[in-house]
Amino acid sequence: MVILLGVVAAALWVVAVALPILVLVLIGGLPGDDPAHTQRSLVIASGAFVTVALLAIAATIGFVVLRRAQDRDHDS
Repeated sequence: MVILLGVVAAALWVVAVALPILVLVLIGGLPGDDPAHTQRSLVIASGAFVTVALLAIAATIGFVVLRRAQDRDHDS
């Protein structure tokens, strides 16, 4: 259970970093002249990061708590 949660947390962090990069690349490749294009793409990318990062933070906290509880059980 602990290992699975660690893998999920790591995967979420990878997605949290990769998704905004992918969004910026895809939006940067769109045609057209828009003066606020850069600003909008940064807002979308940061929103994507925050959305996934919040889930990754929760999974990381859960992993650390379970890992400490598991270590405490082995010490007793």
